[in-house]
Amino acid sequence: MLLSELIPQLKELSHTDKLLLIHFLAAELLKESSIVPLDAQNKVASLGLYDSFEAAAVLAKALAEEKATTNG
Repeated sequence: MLLSELIPQLKELSHTDKLLLIHFLAAELLKESSIVPLDAQNKVASLGLYDSFEAAAVLAKALAEEKATTNG
């Protein structure tokens, strides 16, 4: 199937399906170029940042300081 035949069908996809298509195409390109994303290597999960309340507190403090500096 040609890309010119696919484009009208792709335009009809829902927003969610378009995002899933982008994700699929990116994964396919990574696989074809032998690049392994960080999350596939379990490195992102091992960082533990998703559940880190300490990291959230540090970020909140930095944002508050930046806001105070910017707004005077």
